[in-house]
Amino acid sequence: MTGRIFQNNNLLFRIFPFIQWLRGYSWQMFRADSLAGLTVAVVLIPQSMAYAMLAGLPPVYGLYAAAITPIIGGLWGSLRQLATGPIAIMSLLVLTTLAPLAEPGSRQFIDLALVLSILVGAIYLSVGIAGMGQVMSFISHSAVKGFTSAAALIIIAAQIPNLLGLSTERHEFIIFMLIEIGKNLSGFHPATVLIGVSCFVFIYFVKKYRPAFPAGLVALVASTGAVALLKLHEAGVAVAGKSPGGLAGFYLPSVAPETLSNLIGPAVVIALVSFAETYSVSKAVASESKQKIDVNQEFVGQGLANLIGGFFQCYPVSGSFSRTAVNFAAGAKTAISSVVSGLLVIFALLFLTPLFTYIPKAALAAVVISAVMTLFHPREVLSLWRQNKDDGIVAVTVFVLALAVKPDYALMIGVAASLIFFMWKTMHPRIVQITKDPEINVFVNADAADKPGCPQILHLRSDNVIFFANAEYTVAHILERVDAVRTPLVYVLLDFQAVGFIDITAIDELRALKDELAARDMGLAIFHVHQPVMKTFVSSGFIHEIGETGIVRQAGLTDRHGEVLAAIFKQIDHGYCHDICPYVLFYECSIVK
Repeated sequence: MTGRIFQNNNLLFRIFPFIQWLRGYSWQMFRADSLAGLTVAVVLIPQSMAYAMLAGLPPVYGLYAAAITPIIGGLWGSLRQLATGPIAIMSLLVLTTLAPLAEPGSRQFIDLALVLSILVGAIYLSVGIAGMGQVMSFISHSAVKGFTSAAALIIIAAQIPNLLGLSTERHEFIIFMLIEIGKNLSGFHPATVLIGVSCFVFIYFVKKYRPAFPAGLVALVASTGAVALLKLHEAGVAVAGKSPGGLAGFYLPSVAPETLSNLIGPAVVIALVSFAETYSVSKAVASESKQKIDVNQEFVGQGLANLIGGFFQCYPVSGSFSRTAVNFAAGAKTAISSVVSGLLVIFALLFLTPLFTYIPKAALAAVVISAVMTLFHPREVLSLWRQNKDDGIVAVTVFVLALAVKPDYALMIGVAASLIFFMWKTMHPRIVQITKDPEINVFVNADAADKPGCPQILHLRSDNVIFFANAEYTVAHILERVDAVRTPLVYVLLDFQAVGFIDITAIDELRALKDELAARDMGLAIFHVHQPVMKTFVSSGFIHEIGETGIVRQAGLTDRHGEVLAAIFKQIDHGYCHDICPYVLFYECSIVK
């Protein structure tokens, strides 16, 4: 029976993917995973508490999320070193999504965060099971870069009041945050400033010169000890406060139906943003470790982590770029490292929660700010602008809009802009003239290389598929190139090397092109035809019609340059070649001249 299950499309492996690598697990791998898991845990514990505060939740909810989700995401994911858990950008989106609906930190706000996690998980899981993981292709790299850079600034601005001990009103938009900070800057709390700035400076320089050292954890422990011993909380230093000890039990969050419908849109955005980070770090580590990433399985892993986590008081989580990098650098071999990290957080929840009471919020703010500084990439945004104007426009647009409006709206606008640019390029494919460079004996872009083309043969290449959305434009552009030729043109030669698909609308337009050229006493030939395109040529009968231009069918639709040119060369004006044409581009030219 078991053998039959294994043979049935590896059903058991699909349900429990970790069985595949557990079968070859060794003691040496466990030692490596245990060390890596411990290394990640000392980063995960302070970060998860800090990110929960950023999300508008009590810090203990960050630990709830850090205890369960790394285990589920690791075991059911595709990348063995992926560290799932709370991250800064997700925390910001949770806050900006839910703050208009409930008071941050309230029971209603917490329930909304849990429901949001369940919705995000359901979206992930649906996409993964349906095998639609390539939906990530709709989020462009430029949109993500612009979004993360803006999000980093928003997060830093949101944490400055905690860092300095300012009493400020909460605002959604960064401009109002900064105005509020400026208005209340004189009311800073000296002891809080000392703690916050000291922790930040310590973390910043230790990460810069000793990146493997657990600076965040040490800063939290030291500042917590100072607050407890000196009773600074009684002097006005804001602290995390008492947290319920133990693990989070099963909990069914309560949300009104009308509120639930308002969360679906934000859940989709959060899911996209979350997986953008997960996918980015997965690709980076997979490239280094030579692993093959199953995008759909990663969706399943993240989906289960969020879905199950939502019922155990976890807010939305994602794969963490920084902690995954730490996990990989620490020598993690499998997802057991994530299991170890989760178990260590569980240990902290069971036995260490009384110590969390005196953690200063200024220290947590320092942890957040030091972590998100690495997300600010102004140089990369400017680099995108220099490399490709379309990508630069998307990145800058998302960056500016994320600062001016809600970040999730900005990302959606960026995705829409990327799709518009993609559609525009698809509907307006580039048509370039090809010529042979006799010096290196290869075919090149005549315009880019500034090389002359044959006066009697217009050799063109389309850089995209040809279908109903661009067929008319493509043919019209070809005719424009024909009209621009001032020499006695005899043939138009189309290179279909980049044309992987063609539909009936395109066939009709090619027929019209053939007829128009025939009316001008010109022929049409096509080469480098891929099998799917050839199949459409055959089924539509176009393969027979192209012979009417005067070129033999095999030459007209072959993928061999030499045969096409030899056949065409027989039908051009050799007298013009000998008496007028100054170029020797092809082998046949030297024979005629």
